Amino acid sequence: MHSTDQHNEDVRLIERVVARDAGALSDLYDRHSRLLQFDEMIAVALAGAAGQESPRPEVKQRLLARIAEPAVPAGYAFRFGHDDAWLPHPVPGIRMKVLAVNAASGYATLLLDVAPGTTFPSHHHGGAEECYVISGTLRTCGREMRAGDFLHADAGTDHGELTTDTGCRVLLVVPSEDYMPAPL
Repeated sequence: MHSTDQHNEDVRLIERVVARDAGALSDLYDRHSRLLQFDEMIAVALAGAAGQESPRPEVKQRLLARIAEPAVPAGYAFRFGHDDAWLPHPVPGIRMKVLAVNAASGYATLLLDVAPGTTFPSHHHGGAEECYVISGTLRTCGREMRAGDFLHADAGTDHGELTTDTGCRVLLVVPSEDYMPAPL
């Protein structure tokens, strides 16, 4: 663990790198060669090599915050709410964010953002499907689901249309081949 003085010294050193101080990157590497990930070193070097203009303050803050983040432990993957990794969905009015794909079990965890007035067509469940409503309302099987409601559908079942008047955000756990875009 770093002390406050060490942390402040680290921040000053990183600021020197961002300000394109020629020896700062070498100093930073010498000081933290075991702690910094290679991609973080590249990010710092690229920031230092960028044109003569200083980065906007918010860019500098994001870079400094990223460098200060601890490494993600092996076997873990984070998806943060502010990540803008939305993908188009084949059904108009729906976009999706892939949160995880478990290749071993063949399932994917997806976040769907569904616009008001969207209808999801009838479909067959090749594998079990689990749906948790995070916000808004979703109408299915003659019932209206609200935030906090959950639906499980067994493999082999047929699902009628799903509709939303208000829009909704749902968490789905589904067979990856049913919902994931085909690889290019």
